[in-house]
Amino acid sequence: MKIIHQTINWLEQKMEEAVRNEEVVQVTGYSFYHFHRLFQQKVGMSLHEYVRNRRLTLAAQRLIYTDERILDLALTYQFESQEAFTRAFRKVHGLPPGKYRTLMRTLLEKTEEVEVMNGWFLSGATPQNFEMGRDFQVVHKGNASGYLRSIKPVGEEQFGTVMQQFHASKYCGKRLKLSCFIKTEDIQGFAGLWMRIDAKDGDTLQFDNMSNRPITGTTGWNYYSVVLDVPEHAGAIYFGVLLQGSGMVWMDEFTFEEVDEKTPTTNLKAPDNMPAEPINLNFDIELN
Repeated sequence: MKIIHQTINWLEQKMEEAVRNEEVVQVTGYSFYHFHRLFQQKVGMSLHEYVRNRRLTLAAQRLIYTDERILDLALTYQFESQEAFTRAFRKVHGLPPGKYRTLMRTLLEKTEEVEVMNGWFLSGATPQNFEMGRDFQVVHKGNASGYLRSIKPVGEEQFGTVMQQFHASKYCGKRLKLSCFIKTEDIQGFAGLWMRIDAKDGDTLQFDNMSNRPITGTTGWNYYSVVLDVPEHAGAIYFGVLLQGSGMVWMDEFTFEEVDEKTPTTNLKAPDNMPAEPINLNFDIELN
């Protein structure tokens, strides 16, 4: 996953430049075709699709918040013509760029600065010290992202989370991967994607909050995932993004997918270095 993170960070700096296959080889150390397959397997889209979608999202933001000409935006984001840009933009956003600019500016004038995000709720140890909402300017794809930020001085032991919960019945007996894109600013503590599987009696069966691979400081948009097994007797699945300590975290494009056993779990409740079978039952093994 580290090479995926490094490559996405590099791609984010190349949105206004051509991305050549030779450069991908130099950055990743893999052949282009091998890395292309790896990227698609991990992220769920091709390298080309990722770059194209990000360019269209960045162009959409500039349509709303600047008065730049559509032709200039098309060329900035590496489209060969305004016509090609318009076709691609309409396919993703459902409107040509000019109409999109007019409609979104009108809609945003009527939108409150902080909105309740449908389906999501704020929780954690000290939720009163945090705020969640939608951001229409810092976006990975589409028209908005979700955010969580500290609004009072908080210690690194205090945390808030944006979360949801749902019944586990659809996924019982399966391995489940949760992924999303996350961006952070000045995280003093850590941020992470998390998921928890609970039994019907409320006991926690599986859990991962990325505490062993934390997101800290200021980071650009990048791809993160957690993978857990959902036991047959599971009752509920909880998930979200947490912020422990101060700072701000944005989140976008949550995805759930079933994966096979080739995808390792990230379960933090699994004991480390547990042997497959009992050993030294007669106490005869000598120390080296």
